[in-house]
Amino acid sequence: MNSRHLVLALLLAPMLAFGVWLGVDRLQSRAVLPGLDADAVRRIELSRGDEKLVLVRRGDAWVVASAADAPGDARKIAAALHRLQSLRGKPIGGTPVQARMPLEIRLQTGDGEKAAAFWPGEGRLLPDGERLALAQTPALPLWPSAWSDLAPPRIDPAGVASVARLTAEGVQPLGADAAVVVAKILNDLSATGFVAGSGVDWGGAKLLRVTFVDGSALDLQQVPDGDGRYYLRLASEDRADVRAVRRFAFRVVEPLP
Repeated sequence: MNSRHLVLALLLAPMLAFGVWLGVDRLQSRAVLPGLDADAVRRIELSRGDEKLVLVRRGDAWVVASAADAPGDARKIAAALHRLQSLRGKPIGGTPVQARMPLEIRLQTGDGEKAAAFWPGEGRLLPDGERLALAQTPALPLWPSAWSDLAPPRIDPAGVASVARLTAEGVQPLGADAAVVVAKILNDLSATGFVAGSGVDWGGAKLLRVTFVDGSALDLQQVPDGDGRYYLRLASEDRADVRAVRRFAFRVVEPLP
């Protein structure tokens, strides 16, 4: 063997060894959801204990059915489904020692349902699939905004003319400082952490009416979310962008004045 052939052999040997290792590793691994056709999935249910999130495909669009049919983010959902379709792990024996409840996912297609349970670094097909060690547990969050492209209305803070509190005794105008606070809250609105408004207890809500320089009005309801922030719901007969999100409650940091 001449030196040229020797160099070539030395270069190819690690590549061949790596190819053999990949082949053996592939044979040892198992699909967590064998036979899953990601493009055929019509319904996704994620749950952990009492928490549940449901995504449903309607025609070519997805909605977050458990959050007042908020528009789903088709790209994020498709990416997650194809990740699940290709997800593989190596069988592990023994009894699972997991203190945390598993995250369960159920996927419905026209041919039936497939389900799996996931713990950190581990997954298995339900109801009685073998435990598989995963290099990375798939990201399957249970909050609606992770799967939705819902956006709150864009409200120009400079357009806020006045703010008044709505009470049983009538409308009580608030000062300029209150208008500044409300304008900032509206300007900072984000869809992160939104929920279905119907799932919030609005008893004892703070009620405000915002009037804009163009004469249009916006009503606000706010209650604590129990986690140090507040749920805010918007209603307006004048603004179409507000009417489009009337079913949702947005999380905000600051309380209304």
